[in-house]
Amino acid sequence: MNQEIIEFASGIFPFKGIKEKTLRDIFSEYDFKIVDFSKTETVFSKSNYRKTVGFIIDGTCEVQRERNCGDSIPLNSLTRYSAFGILSVFSPNAEFPTVIKASSPTKIMFISGDDMIAMVKKYRTVALNIITFLSDRIAFLNKKIETFSEKSTCAKLASYLLAKYKTCGNEIVVSRTKLSAELGVGRASLYRDIDTLVSKNLISTDKKKIIIICPEGLERI
Repeated sequence: MNQEIIEFASGIFPFKGIKEKTLRDIFSEYDFKIVDFSKTETVFSKSNYRKTVGFIIDGTCEVQRERNCGDSIPLNSLTRYSAFGILSVFSPNAEFPTVIKASSPTKIMFISGDDMIAMVKKYRTVALNIITFLSDRIAFLNKKIETFSEKSTCAKLASYLLAKYKTCGNEIVVSRTKLSAELGVGRASLYRDIDTLVSKNLISTDKKKIIIICPEGLERI
């Protein structure tokens, strides 16, 4: 087994805390594939999907949501160590809800869903790591639901910024297009709400940055 791949595997969530010898045993027992994708190539979509887990080795991918009108909204960026597909592996009726495209030349490791389930059954640490990952995802989605349940768009924005502040600090890098899509509000409304928070001296803006000045004020909003 290539030492570089073993070192990479030790950094992805299913195998954290597993000793190198055990990792080598796992990778000799189960199949995995490494696939190269060119820039703009589709990695996963509803029509091009299989039950497997992907891990970004090199490069970057963009997660997009396709809309009925035919265009797509960027939702997230995936970089080294990022994973996708894990939720659908453990849900028999799940469909892949988004499109993943390579935004640069990208190398991805794939582990089949069947092999991932077999690892969970055999290796306790892998099982605990995946449970922890899924629990974190549930907590993240619950926070999203809380954000979308806010009554006003300004409150949605304040709630979103507070959640980001707790994980990213006071400087949040996000495009207005992406922020509008994540909050489910029009860009005109978003700009008005940003201007409102700026006028109250709760935030400031700099190109694609939003700087949190007063988190307590956002909490009151």
